[in-house]
Amino acid sequence: MEDSKPAEFKYFKFSEFDSPDVPGSGAAFMDVAFVRKLDAIRIRCGFPLRVSSGYRTAEHNAKVGGAAKSAHCLGVAADLVIPEPQSGNRMTFIKAALAEGITRIGIGKTFVHVDESVTAPKNVMWTY
Repeated sequence: MEDSKPAEFKYFKFSEFDSPDVPGSGAAFMDVAFVRKLDAIRIRCGFPLRVSSGYRTAEHNAKVGGAAKSAHCLGVAADLVIPEPQSGNRMTFIKAALAEGITRIGIGKTFVHVDESVTAPKNVMWTY
């Protein structure tokens, strides 16, 4: 499967979104429009973002304790590691995500989750 960055992606490669159990799954299953938004968020932030989880197979999602109807399994979710200092950079990231139309945000100790689930409630933020 192709790993190259589409011309509209400045920072991300599909392989960063692969489910650990299926190489190439990022290219096969990640929603291009969603990754384009992540790239725009990265541009707005001005600091690097590392993908800790992108696309997940149902098996991998179950292994990591993901939600039964996880947006990760649909290719419209990502967990991103925010660089230090996390507190201020998290705020910058959240503002950028909202500016790009992301309305589902989860704050973890070491990452921030964003998704565009079409079935889950919009305009929500939670902590892990």
